[in-house]
Amino acid sequence: MSGWLPHLLDSLANQTATWFVGFVLSLLGIFSARLAAAIKFALNRADARAKYYEEMAIDISHFVFTIDRIVKVYYGGTWASDDDKSAIAAEYNEVMNAISRKEFVYRSWVKRFWNKNMANAFDLTMEKIRDVDSLLRLINEGGEQTDNLRKLDAAFRDLRQIAYQLLVDAL
Repeated sequence: MSGWLPHLLDSLANQTATWFVGFVLSLLGIFSARLAAAIKFALNRADARAKYYEEMAIDISHFVFTIDRIVKVYYGGTWASDDDKSAIAAEYNEVMNAISRKEFVYRSWVKRFWNKNMANAFDLTMEKIRDVDSLLRLINEGGEQTDNLRKLDAAFRDLRQIAYQLLVDAL
């Protein structure tokens, strides 16, 4: 009896690696569908995150550009014709409506795909967009134009800085 025990232990020691590899392969075979699904989900999430970020960034950048044209050309320049000003106003209306329509969609993307810093930066950006919109409506209703235009210029600078933090620094 004493001869078979050392032989068995020697055989187990020599074949442990073979049994371990077989065990790992069988586990991978059992869980391969779950593993493949998890990898596919992670890749799809990363792809969606990039796609949604790009769409949001384009819309916010478009808004900042349009406000730049309003501040520098519509109100700040003397060379723009009435047609030029009408085109700028129409573009502003279009981009403001687009951002307003998608605001809650953007919020859901930010909450789902990004961290708290990104969510805070987005909230601040939307607040600045609303500030600029309020000032533009106030300017168009009349009243003290010089003071309101100065406030618009300051609000635009704030918006540009906050949008930069959202689109460049918050990631």
